[in-house]
Amino acid sequence: MTTSTSDVLVIGGGPAGISAALWAARLGVTPLLLEGGPRLGGQLLRSYHRSVDCPGFYGLTGAEIADRLTEHLVAESVPFRVNARVTELSTETLTATVGDEHLTARAIILALGVEKRRLGIPGEREFAGRGVSTSATRDNHLYKNKDVVIVGGGDGAFEEALMLDDAGCRVTLIHRSDRFRARPRYRDAVFARPGIRVLTHACPTEILGDEAVRAIRLEIAPPGEAPKTVTLDVSGVFLTLGILPATALVAGQLDRDAEGFIVTDRHGATSRPGVWACGEATHPLLPSITTAFGDGATAAKAAFQWLAVSSQ
Repeated sequence: MTTSTSDVLVIGGGPAGISAALWAARLGVTPLLLEGGPRLGGQLLRSYHRSVDCPGFYGLTGAEIADRLTEHLVAESVPFRVNARVTELSTETLTATVGDEHLTARAIILALGVEKRRLGIPGEREFAGRGVSTSATRDNHLYKNKDVVIVGGGDGAFEEALMLDDAGCRVTLIHRSDRFRARPRYRDAVFARPGIRVLTHACPTEILGDEAVRAIRLEIAPPGEAPKTVTLDVSGVFLTLGILPATALVAGQLDRDAEGFIVTDRHGATSRPGVWACGEATHPLLPSITTAFGDGATAAKAAFQWLAVSSQ
């Protein structure tokens, strides 16, 4: 096993991690940015809407923003690696394992991001990409004149219902209760569409098919009524169930809240000296590209100051 050392290891190549690495380099410490996937960008690579609220990136898709950020790192000679998944991490010794390489650092900045919440039912993983989707923006054109269901009750679910209806799909939105997290503007728009059916108190139990999705099985249990099983013939199942923090790497090492988000102070410091966290894995008030940039820069500045004091 080979060993290499840097001043700051930044783990996670989304906007927060990119900002942290860039600012660490600008402050005069040597960072190494590690991204487990084949491209930098994190959640940007799963965002197909064009940006309207990130200053300086108006009209760009998530992938286009990711490309701009990568170009920025290259222009500033900030070292980064892709396909560099961290399989082991010690926040006590400030070491990480990537493949057969042992990486050490004087400080670590975690930009671990989030992952899509799953149903955890039969057929969900088996039919991923064959009828099960997490993005109507990307896949709506595949289902024109077909029956689809959307599972979820937040803004994302209602937005995607409207998008799929606009694309000519026959849409059923499924939610486990009759109370929705979606904002009124989205709820009102969906309920005003005759082409969108809403099923409440409905929980998916299985996704069925052969080469592709053919149906979804539900348990419907309105209050005070006996549960009944219903099977809907559909070609597409869109999952908009929210997110989970991708923080399993630090389970048992850092303080996390009940949902698994890393607990930090206002500068990103975690419960372990020498370790900071930034971005969506810290449960920010406003998860966005803009706030991720600020989170990453703040964590880099805090780490820089800590390193300066530690070296005295």
